[in-house]
Amino acid sequence: MKIIDVASRLYHIPPTVSWEDATHRVANLEFIITRVTTDAGIVGEGFAYTTGIGGSAILALIDDYCRSMLFGQDPRQIERLWSFLYGQLHRSGTGGINTLALGAIDIALWDISAKWYNVPLHRLLGARRESIRTYGSGIDLFLDSDALLDQVDKFLAQGHNAVKIKIGRDDAEEDLDRIVAVKKLIGPTRRLFVDANQRWNVADCMIRLQKLATFGLGWIEEPLHAEDIRGHADLRGFVALPIAVGESLYTRHQFADYLQANAVDIVQADVCRVGGISEWLKIANLSASFHRTMAPHYMSELSVALMCAIDNADILECVHGGSFSEMGVLQAELRLENGVAFPFETPGHGVVFDHEKLEPFAVDPAELRTRNMQSAK
Repeated sequence: MKIIDVASRLYHIPPTVSWEDATHRVANLEFIITRVTTDAGIVGEGFAYTTGIGGSAILALIDDYCRSMLFGQDPRQIERLWSFLYGQLHRSGTGGINTLALGAIDIALWDISAKWYNVPLHRLLGARRESIRTYGSGIDLFLDSDALLDQVDKFLAQGHNAVKIKIGRDDAEEDLDRIVAVKKLIGPTRRLFVDANQRWNVADCMIRLQKLATFGLGWIEEPLHAEDIRGHADLRGFVALPIAVGESLYTRHQFADYLQANAVDIVQADVCRVGGISEWLKIANLSASFHRTMAPHYMSELSVALMCAIDNADILECVHGGSFSEMGVLQAELRLENGVAFPFETPGHGVVFDHEKLEPFAVDPAELRTRNMQSAK
């Protein structure tokens, strides 16, 4: 079996609800969907995303550079192709658009392999379990107390037994008020996670985390800038509050630095950002060797298969307003029941797009460039 074509398209899809955290507001999610076609008639689809910037650059990297490198290759030789492409892309830097582009290709190759062997992805990867527990996650720092509680109440109604809210307001007491209100609503048996989105410096954290530690939170996510490994390690030694990091890391080497520094408790690798399924699995195994669990960032429809294939899975994030299922662009939605998610049982990774529903969101990169130039004037 050989690859005969690689083609990508760019889509701008707004979240189905407003998104705003401590550092930015998201008007549109950019999705780059890559189709890899083989001479056996099997087509694999992969994808990458951004929260509003860089999508056309990722598309160009895939179609203008990686495409020619993949022609004539056997798509089942995933590890060889990943290593080759990584080596080539490494010449222009590590992480960022390089691993996002690589991720879209890698996901498509795994889709092809699972279809070739006629099995769902989680079974091809080992099928450690048949389902994984979930939590409802809101990008909700702008919500007032009533609206926040209404959102959390909907998470509970959907069956989630854990929830995550944003913190990081200028007034620390407002963060505490939000936590108190949500803890009262969800009760003592459900887990509450909080996410600061790299909002603070170490001095701020030393003060704020002392107060947060009294609430029995499941974790504090990204309290500091992602590059500050030493700061996270210092915080972890300072307060008895689990620290979650990973959505802003792009290579296994960055995760290794965190783990070796004893700076993280919960690893949140994002399958698209780290270079796809191949690298995500390496990060999961690396984390397991440090007895750390995985709670991946975003991409629930794909991450569910990975979480059902590894030993050190904790919980799956379901981001309110940002899933393919909520956006209505899949042929079959992710199955969620009573606080657990189930992987797709069709051959492949199961994330099958409805391209007719995607079409209204398609963006031409040339038109996007013109529009951006006009808006800058």
